[in-house]
Amino acid sequence: MKVLKKTEQMIVVVFAAALLAGPAVVQAQPGPAAMQATAKVEKAATPNKLLATVGKDKITEESVFAPLAMMPPQFRSRYETPDGKKKLIERAIQMSLLSQEARRLNIDKKEDIARRIKEMADQFIVQELTKQEVMDKLTVTDADMQQYYAQNKDSFMKEEKVRVSLIMFEAKDNATQQVKDQKKSMADQALARIKKGDDFEAVAKEVSEDTRTKNRGGNAGLFARGKRTDLYGDVFEQKAFSQPLDSVSEVFQSKDGYYIIKVMEKKAQEQEIFEDVKQRIERTLKTEKQKTAMESYLEGLKKKYPVKMLDESMK
Repeated sequence: MKVLKKTEQMIVVVFAAALLAGPAVVQAQPGPAAMQATAKVEKAATPNKLLATVGKDKITEESVFAPLAMMPPQFRSRYETPDGKKKLIERAIQMSLLSQEARRLNIDKKEDIARRIKEMADQFIVQELTKQEVMDKLTVTDADMQQYYAQNKDSFMKEEKVRVSLIMFEAKDNATQQVKDQKKSMADQALARIKKGDDFEAVAKEVSEDTRTKNRGGNAGLFARGKRTDLYGDVFEQKAFSQPLDSVSEVFQSKDGYYIIKVMEKKAQEQEIFEDVKQRIERTLKTEKQKTAMESYLEGLKKKYPVKMLDESMK
């Protein structure tokens, strides 16, 4: 029997969690989500087909493959191949051997182990309870979403954006006046070349001192207001959003130097249509309703199972 690899520990945890319910090998009953997630595996399977016996334990096809639904897709795909299915069966056999021996030695009866088993079991049953009694009873209608959209239209605005290319000559605030004059002169010379017909991108690649954009011909990307001020300063942003499309600026001073910019693209602020944000609204409303429903459900449980805080400092 091979020793479990570290990358395969997740499947062991899944089987181990399922085994907490009792001495029998995994008997998880997949709900609708689990059935959907493992459809490929179960499509050709006969429900509860016996795959192996380990002592008194029976390992069925359903019990082996149902836990797949609890795995992330990248792990699940590993076990949907013939070799992967074989590994799952091997793991189930290993877990049965180990769990039977552990119970024979009464390890599951040890106080700290029994407590941890209860904690894990509680997590699983509480998850199913909240799904059954809270989540599955929530509905978000199209009318709910339309109303939310109408009441929060300002939240669904595409920001105004601009794309500029830049040429920059570095002259920090603490630079000498001689250095500043020299860099201003270099910027003036670059602008003169562009006005005479030289390609902006070519000039940027040749003379710009901005290492972020130089190799891209000065392309500073598409950005909204406030997204380039940390890099290039307030004056740069004001120029970028105020200039007409395809225009080239005069030389101006902004953060850490002298700049020339060309406005390459402009996108005006616009309202996002309902269909484009419908799924986002649905998630938001579901989250809000889940929170409210869960709080209400817990208050109801407190009436059924009265809570008494005995530690005065915790009240």
